[in-house]
Amino acid sequence: MTWRVEWTPQGTVSLQRIPWQDGERIDAAVQRFATTAEGDAYRLPGDDITTVRLAVGSYRVRATFDPWDGTMRVWWVYSV
Repeated sequence: MTWRVEWTPQGTVSLQRIPWQDGERIDAAVQRFATTAEGDAYRLPGDDITTVRLAVGSYRVRATFDPWDGTMRVWWVYSV
């Protein structure tokens, strides 16, 4: 299934606070994951099955999936 990507306001702000080159890589990884499910994704134990953490280099992307409307919502991006 292909998911439509929606960046929340918090996700957009956190993406804008990192260097633009890293931001481009992160956005490309999110788009690729939404389209092909390819990427280093992990569902946290005890978390809802629709919540994932996607690793992109030294950054992590927290996102949820809404199966009712086919949307992948990106909540925030952070560095580890």
